[in-house]
Amino acid sequence: MKVYINGEIFDEDKATISIFDRGFLYGDGIFETLRSYDGVVFRLKDHLDRLYSSMKSFKILERISNKETEKAIYNLLQINNLKDASIRITVSRGISKHRGLNISQGEISNVVITTHRFIPPPAKIYKIGIKLDISRFKKNSQGFLNRFKALNYLESIIARSEAIPKGSFETIFLNESGYICEGTISNIFMVKGNKLMTPSLECGVLPGITRKIVLELASNVGLETQEGRFKDNQLKNSDEVFMTNSLIEIIPVIKIDNKQIKDGKVGPLTLKIHSLYKELVKKETKT
Repeated sequence: MKVYINGEIFDEDKATISIFDRGFLYGDGIFETLRSYDGVVFRLKDHLDRLYSSMKSFKILERISNKETEKAIYNLLQINNLKDASIRITVSRGISKHRGLNISQGEISNVVITTHRFIPPPAKIYKIGIKLDISRFKKNSQGFLNRFKALNYLESIIARSEAIPKGSFETIFLNESGYICEGTISNIFMVKGNKLMTPSLECGVLPGITRKIVLELASNVGLETQEGRFKDNQLKNSDEVFMTNSLIEIIPVIKIDNKQIKDGKVGPLTLKIHSLYKELVKKETKT
């Protein structure tokens, strides 16, 4: 498989970044994960807008433009002969002139793009649902990094490593006030009656691209939506629960910790919203 680094294409086993890169040393960088359907990247503009906005917030200099990044992604998909792919764009601050945490003016960022054939989760989990648990770790709702896909995922890695041996597909963070926040790689939704609810950004939530789409789709079909503060008992006593991200789309949840969600079956509104999401993907990618 070929990869892109700073305008050049390399075999992935020969691709290298300096050991003095600040992304490696300090997690000083950001990333985006995207998905292509039959060769078309879904919601590419939204992802690139978020990436470049984050670069501005972190004062990471642009190495290539938004349009050049788009061109590089499609070129790499073509080189690797990929249609249905997972795509990752990683941007680090690069190599600093100073050691330690201080940054100098004018560091040249490093841009890495990788693509791989997308292997979806087993089809049965979309039909029978998954189990989640509540992590022992707490998110800081006021944390600066909450709204960015920053490179430092150590807390999420450890939280996930504790959840998987318990048979959970994902784990959910609460924030310091005990309100539901998000998963390690996902946003979380719950249904109660005709209302679709999800934690507000003020809870310390990443503003996910799929999260935004789901809220729009729900409003379009007459569902009342609410972004707010919710306790874990409200989540566990919902009629339906599902999680979202750009790769796995919408996956239903039937159990949290040892509490079954309602009757333990995938709910009709979850199925409806996923169907609408699929229709949107088909429309926008013309697949």
